[in-house]
Amino acid sequence: MSTLLAGTITKFRLVGGAVRSGAVSAKNAILDLAFPPACRLCSRLVPPQHDFCQICQSALTASEAEMRRGCRRCGFPLGRQQRQLESADNADFQGGDTALVDWGNQHLGSPQCPQCKEKTFQFARVVAMWRYHGLVCDAVVAAKYVSQSPLADALGRRLGKVLADQLAGDLPTLVTFVPSYFTRQWSRGGIGVRTIATAAASTLGIPCVPLLRASRRIAKQAWLENEDRVHNVRDAFEIRKRYGVLRSPDLTNQHILLVDDVFTTGATSNEVAGVLRQGGAPKVTIGVVARAVRAG
Repeated sequence: MSTLLAGTITKFRLVGGAVRSGAVSAKNAILDLAFPPACRLCSRLVPPQHDFCQICQSALTASEAEMRRGCRRCGFPLGRQQRQLESADNADFQGGDTALVDWGNQHLGSPQCPQCKEKTFQFARVVAMWRYHGLVCDAVVAAKYVSQSPLADALGRRLGKVLADQLAGDLPTLVTFVPSYFTRQWSRGGIGVRTIATAAASTLGIPCVPLLRASRRIAKQAWLENEDRVHNVRDAFEIRKRYGVLRSPDLTNQHILLVDDVFTTGATSNEVAGVLRQGGAPKVTIGVVARAVRAG
């Protein structure tokens, strides 16, 4: 091929690339004009590349800093007043607010957490992005429905960033999610938490695989007392059986991130984590959009 011909082809390619790039930009501009970017939650107009308006963003993230200081074992937010109560039996504790915060940081995830000190879990850790209250409740409930997939995707991407920060140095190798029974999937149009898990996994750069299935119908956990929740989900999940090319991956050496929308008592997460560990996974970490904190 002559130098002249090669140069001509290169120019055509550059021009073609510029034309295509311009066409994409023009298409995006038209789409933004016809369908301007809107808040995933309230539909107010937002700047490009923004998922939430400033009002919703502020309300959703109000508890994020508090949750980052939560118990590393169960995700319970160890607030100032709670740490003061816990420190009452600590003979070495002295000083004001600074010492109080230092003491709380030293005991993150310790057996002294009031919510989990007497509990045994099948999972290693809970990372909860927000506290389950106010607008967060509305977002979580809406994201359960496939019709709200853009909202679930936005929540998942943000959760992925929080997980990347919180689990730095100990990232999972595989992501999965808590499944729903087929009747609940039908009523909601699918599994909303699957969208959250997929988006979080994409942000983390980790594969998301549907490892589990719900083997029977269960009552809504929100309607039940703590003890009833445990019985409600017992033996309700199992590893999906696959064969041939679609065979499920070997879990023997996998650190699995189990994604769900809400963590309340941990009954569901504990049951599912137990199934994954029985399937060979040595470690399971829980990642949730929100952590419910009950009064009393």
